[in-house]
Amino acid sequence: MTLNSAEERWLAELQRGIPLCARPFEALARELDCAEADLLDFVGRCRDAGLVRRFGAVFDTRRLGYRSVLCAASVPPDALDGAAAKVVPFRGVTHCYLREPSEASPSIPNLWFTLSYPADVFDAMADEIRARLAPHAVAFLPASRRYKVDVVFGAATRARDENTEDDSAPLGARDRATVAALQGDTEVRPDYFAVLAGQAGMKEWDLLSTLELWRRRGRLKRIGLLLAHRTAGYVANGMCCWHVEGDTTGAGRALAARDEVTHCYERPPAEGFPYNLFAMVHATSSEEARARHADLHRALAAELGHEPATVMLLSTKEYKKTSMTFFVGN
Repeated sequence: MTLNSAEERWLAELQRGIPLCARPFEALARELDCAEADLLDFVGRCRDAGLVRRFGAVFDTRRLGYRSVLCAASVPPDALDGAAAKVVPFRGVTHCYLREPSEASPSIPNLWFTLSYPADVFDAMADEIRARLAPHAVAFLPASRRYKVDVVFGAATRARDENTEDDSAPLGARDRATVAALQGDTEVRPDYFAVLAGQAGMKEWDLLSTLELWRRRGRLKRIGLLLAHRTAGYVANGMCCWHVEGDTTGAGRALAARDEVTHCYERPPAEGFPYNLFAMVHATSSEEARARHADLHRALAAELGHEPATVMLLSTKEYKKTSMTFFVGN
């Protein structure tokens, strides 16, 4: 699907999220100087072209009472597919990749996946993952600082430090019904929120006021289009890692300010993997991803006044990539 310049802007803004109002696409169309019908038709064409992974809400998992970590394991090449097959059935595993550095190294973990579960069952599920992958050890790498979480392809992204702690009140039954109505691939139509309010058993104004409160408190990140990035041409996914001594704030913010970085976190180092600052880049080729890593490394070295140890792991096989489904079974 070839986009003109106006449509490229539409796609970027739809990823950023729709306004929280009774006619969100009409309001967004006014900002984009187009007709509501054209914007709705555009989403439909993007779906038909396979560019849309889903259209719906993106929540902060921690503020829904969940714990989420990045996991890594070193698995022999001939055992990788079998190891991945043991973890991808877990509902709490939403992403699972084979990631490899430019130069082969048996000490660097090659099986990477995310794990998210309600806080009260997380430890039990983590133990189950360890047991399933034994004898391969699993490193659990929670985010201790979040410098950027803003996946918008084809546009400048926004850097923002985010607190990893959460003091939000537990969700009640109505809150869970709201999450359930918004978390999947929702129908795009002029009266978008009216339909979702009906599914959640609420009045539209009540749903909108709840979502606005959640947005302000960080529980709701956005409601919008999630791009199928490989279909869109972003076929190279690179996890760039650095070992930064001491406080990572300056380095993290410097990386987060770069448009090519979609995520940036501080995580604890793992045994055999001493890196504690992670930045994700997406590119149209592995060569482009390596060039972006090199550019980021030069910028970070200038920020720090020395060259820190670094590695980039390219995703060479995707075992699973899906959105989180909250408040369901294991």
